Amino acid sequence: MRKDTQFYKLIEKICKEKGIQMRDASFGYITELKKGNKIHHMVGESLELNSACSYKIASDKFACYSVLVQNEIPSIKYNMIFNPETRSNYENNDMKKAMILFEQYGRKVILKANSSSEGKDVFYITNKELLKTKIIEEFANNKDSVSICPFYNIGYEYRAIFLDGEIIFCFKKEKPYVLGNGKKTIRELTESLNIIDFYDDLDFGYIPKENEKVYVSWKHNLVSGGVPELEIDNNTRIKVCDLAKKAGQAIGIKFASIDIAETDKNELLVMEINSNVCMNKFAESISNGLQIEYEIFSNAIDKMFEA
Repeated sequence: MRKDTQFYKLIEKICKEKGIQMRDASFGYITELKKGNKIHHMVGESLELNSACSYKIASDKFACYSVLVQNEIPSIKYNMIFNPETRSNYENNDMKKAMILFEQYGRKVILKANSSSEGKDVFYITNKELLKTKIIEEFANNKDSVSICPFYNIGYEYRAIFLDGEIIFCFKKEKPYVLGNGKKTIRELTESLNIIDFYDDLDFGYIPKENEKVYVSWKHNLVSGGVPELEIDNNTRIKVCDLAKKAGQAIGIKFASIDIAETDKNELLVMEINSNVCMNKFAESISNGLQIEYEIFSNAIDKMFEA
């Protein structure tokens, strides 16, 4: 990891304050953390807290979904589609299965690579030919499998930080939007925004009225233009944290960020569990974000050295 990154400097500050020595290995990909006679590691931005099994479960969206459902935890539905070149011993005719699911889910689906993160390799699809094309592209890019999910109309996404059986922080994410001024088109209002995926049917020529809020993307990811908010009503916070806590415990993970979707039917569903906790974009987007990130990773490093 480059030493000039915000995250490395954050860990460096925490370790200095705690009397932890740091040194790099494998061209900086591995960072050794040593305190007294205890040695732990950071690989990339992943702290040495999670077991290999829990890490692998969280890193595979369908596998994680399967474990959560088995434990009766409300979750967004995932359906596995295997790459016939690399996983032919699992299922045949998976492309046909994908087309059946597309119709079954009302011709609106989300296609995800099972190992995707930060909104990468995630597509909202309303066209059967495009679905087929995207699956072929993902397989050509050495993806062993993808998942097809029904499209949920999601108002907010919540991210809960799970550490050693407890939720230590929670915030919500709103979809990217613009506020009209009665003069500029949506195209003009979005020019300065970092939006990766717009709604397919978005009218870029439309001029929103003064203070009219127009959602322009279906992705809540902060790197895709999502908006983080700290204010959550207490009743919702309790429900989100309870669900996230059960999800983390179900897969046996120790340190993770857990994403919960709130649908237009007021359902709370686990979207995914991220074994690699990343708060960089959040820290940049909130006035006290760096302090929040510092406290989260300071607690995580304390837990790591308790073992």
